[in-house]
Amino acid sequence: MKNLTLILVFLIGSLSACKKDKTETKQVLSLAEFNAKFSVPVQKFNGTANAAFTVTGTKGIKIEFPANAFLDASGNAVTGSVGVTLKEILSKRDILLSGKMTESNKQLLVSGGEFQILAFQNGQQLKLNPAAVVNVSVPTKLSSEPMDLFMFTGTTVSDSTWMLNQKARVLSTPAYYQFSLPGFGWVNCDYFYNNPNPKTTITASPVYSGTVPNIKDQRAYLIFDNINNVVGLPFEVSINKHQSYLNSMPIGLTGKIVILSVDVNDVIYFGNASFTITSGLNLNIPMAIGDQTTIDNYLNAL
Repeated sequence: MKNLTLILVFLIGSLSACKKDKTETKQVLSLAEFNAKFSVPVQKFNGTANAAFTVTGTKGIKIEFPANAFLDASGNAVTGSVGVTLKEILSKRDILLSGKMTESNKQLLVSGGEFQILAFQNGQQLKLNPAAVVNVSVPTKLSSEPMDLFMFTGTTVSDSTWMLNQKARVLSTPAYYQFSLPGFGWVNCDYFYNNPNPKTTITASPVYSGTVPNIKDQRAYLIFDNINNVVGLPFEVSINKHQSYLNSMPIGLTGKIVILSVDVNDVIYFGNASFTITSGLNLNIPMAIGDQTTIDNYLNAL
């Protein structure tokens, strides 16, 4: 299934296809403008492989590369110019749009900040030299709690999930989480969420008024109020509902649910509601054709 960003871009097609009402004052963005506004931006930097240089993102993540930190695909030391890309995830809105939800093998995580760091030379992706110590500083904007380090990777039980790096150590200061970069890719300062309350299973269904549209793609997300956590709510075909992992949701937590779907005509539908988790909670979410202003305002409020 497409991630949230890919689903959202269908909105432009649906808006462009509809005739404007005479009282319509909402500005319809082009596809490029919409992607630029809502996608997590890719920041690009240049450096010299055999000299030290520092990358600092617009949201404050700082990565300090020593000399000789890069290897090519064959494991050879890289010299000359290299390109580095960075995505910074330092808000719930960013987590939602990145597609990298804060859970690990069906367990909730609390995030102190995520990022993706990659390096290239001549269009070829590079590897991190394991002998190099690359210092990373992540601003403590989301949390000041002690954190562990997680990498986003494939496993035998899931195509992709956050995996705890048992060897990494994260130092907490008033301003930053600091650690040595374990490798290129997605990295997350997290800890496993521990809540003593009884656990339950949440289900949710979109409710469409009138004729039910022919939906080709649909996603549901839980955004919790008091913890830095956004998780997907997978669709379970056997019950024809979105469903959390069994007995994984602590009773008493509050938050918001968002459902985004797109039909075969590339019309987007949007629904949301607040919730308090109770035993066996089922949520029926009213859906309506999405417009750019509604989604814009909702995402900006996260």
